[in-house]
Amino acid sequence: MDVAGQNHAPRPARCANCGAPLSGRYCAACGQRVDTAPHSLGHFIGEAAEVLTHADSRLWGTLWPLLARPGFLTREYFAGRRARYLQPFRLYLIMSVLFFVLAAVLGGGDSSSVARPAAPMGPKDCSDVTTNLHLGSFQLQPRLQAACRNIRADSGREFNERLVHNLGRALFVFLPLMAALMKLLYWRPRRYYLEHLLLLIHNHSFAFLMMSIYMLATHWTSSGNVVGVLFLLTAWYLVRYLYRSMKTVYGQSGLLTFVKFSVLGVAYLLCGLFMVLATAFYSAATL
Repeated sequence: MDVAGQNHAPRPARCANCGAPLSGRYCAACGQRVDTAPHSLGHFIGEAAEVLTHADSRLWGTLWPLLARPGFLTREYFAGRRARYLQPFRLYLIMSVLFFVLAAVLGGGDSSSVARPAAPMGPKDCSDVTTNLHLGSFQLQPRLQAACRNIRADSGREFNERLVHNLGRALFVFLPLMAALMKLLYWRPRRYYLEHLLLLIHNHSFAFLMMSIYMLATHWTSSGNVVGVLFLLTAWYLVRYLYRSMKTVYGQSGLLTFVKFSVLGVAYLLCGLFMVLATAFYSAATL
């Protein structure tokens, strides 16, 4: 009987997803978890709770370094320590969605102004909006005059919503362009383009988080002095953080980092202003 048992030894378990041999709780080939529990509602709820708890733990473990340690997450990523933190792009999405949602909810102004009906417009309202710009045979002036009337009709509510939505999409073009500029600033020693892009993604995630905190803090106070102090503190910490992140990631001297930070800051402000104006123009023209 022992010999028969040896001749019919059980085959190693295989992954139900890809068929690879299993040696633990997860498949080494595709990463799927070995599911040995019965397919009950309790099992499903427990598995969902585990996934959410794991995601939350990584989120909270990422927020503190994001807030207090400039450049740390970027260095950790390229050092190979990635599983303990949220992936950069996912972190960016979470922080940007948080910011734009708060901007839409808290940026609506006084509720009494929303309830107040718009002032009646005369026949010549918005007739002074003129432009010679055109896209081929498409004239922009009629579109802009119509946008002016729409903005006045609802006090700019729809325009603000479109502007916020379009700014989020414009940043997906803006960040790669700024990463290309950083590659020119850091051409020696040679660095990968991805290093600059990930640093910008982490820094923008931090900026979205700081601005969200600022909006929440100032929403509940009506004191102009408190708002002014909070604005100065937020602006000072933001500038200091961005400078320290460049110095941490690239490891150059303070003077050289300051020069490159200044050049990047001027370019960022000019390009950012152009992006905002172009996005506002597009949002108004497509109302």
